[in-house]
Parts: sequence; structure tokens; C-alpha cells
Amino acid sequence: MSTDREHVIATATDPVVREFLRMADDSIVAVLPYALSVAAHLGVADEFSDTERKVEELAGALDLSPGALERLLRTLASCGFFTDHGEGLFSLTRLGQLLRTDSPVSMRATLTNVDSYRAWLGAVDTIATGRPAFDSQFGAGFFTHKDSDGQVGATFDERMRERAGRLYSGLATLPAWNDTRRLLDIGGGKGAVLASILTANPHVSGILFDRRSVVERAEVSGELAPLRDRCRTASGDFFEAIPAGADAHLMCSVLHDWEDEDAVTILRRSREALPADGRLLICEMLLPESGEAHPAWWSDLGMMVVLGGRERSLDQYRSLLRRAGMHLSDVTWLPDSFFSVLEARRDDR
Repeated sequence: MSTDREHVIATATDPVVREFLRMADDSIVAVLPYALSVAAHLGVADEFSDTERKVEELAGALDLSPGALERLLRTLASCGFFTDHGEGLFSLTRLGQLLRTDSPVSMRATLTNVDSYRAWLGAVDTIATGRPAFDSQFGAGFFTHKDSDGQVGATFDERMRERAGRLYSGLATLPAWNDTRRLLDIGGGKGAVLASILTANPHVSGILFDRRSVVERAEVSGELAPLRDRCRTASGDFFEAIPAGADAHLMCSVLHDWEDEDAVTILRRSREALPADGRLLICEMLLPESGEAHPAWWSDLGMMVVLGGRERSLDQYRSLLRRAGMHLSDVTWLPDSFFSVLEARRDDR
């Protein structure tokens, strides 16, 4: 690498960016997502208990090439997911628990997601047309694709459950629930977020609202099972109507799936279903008002390419709410999270 190029790369303030530019397509940034996806998909971590395992034994159990598996394990050991004891002997680390199916901290469903990678192969067309690449890569829109195959939909449900546990820290203990009687979780998946709120707030009852295919899976399995006496489910299309009967609505990472016109429609349906003194709680990442580094910028690109949605700034949410006949009444930044909770109320003036 020329000295001039190295000096230019050194101006990158983010060490991850510097590492990527130095190594480009051989960097950990480029390769790690695929290596983790392969290990998670193959269930490698599930073959470990508390003891070391020989590569030959693992390869035999998983019907894999011993040499290829050893190279994968050695690479992932170099960044902490496994421990390489030498002579083909490996053990799983605490970090490696993220790859296990049965771990309470599992991210296996998230790490095996390759739909987004495939969508990005067509991202040049997204920049040219403004349309999500996912549609052309899969021949269907994102949610149509999830509804077309039960296993695909169930895997997406699990990804959303894992996501909720990672990103919505502190949501269940917000003071906002103190005065809530019945909470409607709009687009709540199989109910992981709603279950955490109901568990932390025994005085609250709940309604889980999502697409029919999702609700049918939620009624068979999920975190809401022990809370059936305080929670019911409802299915439908939030562009058409949202069930009435709740004094508070919750939308976690719902509006960022959609462009502005669709987002305003969803907000209007919430307003129509809320009582005059009701509240809508919106949990989303906010784009910084200035251009400083923040995960929301990267998520914004991802939403554009995969779903055709977008992340927004606080002022942009204010604008959407005004168009829907609502106003922003409060903002709470969740601790240890990149997410914020925007409280909105009906504007009946």
C-alpha cells in the first residue's frame, strides 16, 4: 500500500472502517458475517458441551470436511467464539454461546439470516430506481415472502424475538406503563416484547396484533403462553384497521419498515382506535440531527434496500405525527440502547 493511501485511510475515525479499507474483501468486516452464518447454520456450537471436542469427531457428527471445519473453527477462535487448544482440539467460549440454539443469549436465527445479504446483491438497482432490491431478488415483497412459507416466517419470528432482547433494553420498566390499563402491541410478532411488559407490570393486560400467519404461530408457542389470562391475540392489516379497546398502543420497529405515506396511514389507524386520552408509544432508532456516526445511518440504508423503508430523525417523526392528527408529547432515550421511545397523543384541536 502506498504511503499516501495509508495516510488517507488513517483519517477514518472508526477503527472498523480503517480495518476494512486496509484489507478490503479479506477483512474481518467482510468475512465475519458469512463465517458466523455458516457456523450457526451448520449447528457447530450445538455439538459442544462443557468439554473440548476433536475436529474429526465434530466433522463426523455433522457430515463435514474435517479440514474445512478446522479452518472455520480456527478463524472463529481467533476472534473469541471458540478456543483452539491445538492438535485439532477446540472448545466453545462464552461468546460462542451466541451460536447455540438452546442458549438464553442465542443469536443463531439472526446470524443465519442471508436474505438481507442476497438483497444487497441488487442494491445498485435500488440506488438507480429507489425501489427495494429484495423484491427483485426474491420475486415478492418482504412480508409477502415471509407469509409464503411457514418455516421462513417462523425463522423471521425468531430473529425478531432475538432482536427485541438485544435492542429494547429498559422498555418493560418505563414509567409510561404505570397508568396503562390495556396495551395493544401493533406488529408485535409472537409477543416477546408484550410478554416482558406484562410480566414487569402485573396491572396491565394486553392485545397482540399482527398478520394472521404470525398470530397463528404465536397462539401455538411463544412467551405469552403463561400470560393468557391477561392477554389475547388479534390479526389483521394495520393499513385497514387496528383493534379498539386499548388505552395505549405500542409500535416497536414498525414505522421504519415503511415510506412516509404508508407510515402516516398506520399512524392514522392507531389514532382512530385510541380513546381521546390514549397514548401511542413508538420505539425506534432516531437519525442524529447532525451527521455524527450512529447505527441508524446504516440501518437506514438496510431498510431502503431490503424493505423500502427508512430511519427518521425526531423532527421527521413530528411531521408524520402531525399529518396523522397526532402530536409528540414526550421522548425517552432507552438506557444501554440506541433506541428511543416517542410518546404521541391524539390532536383533537
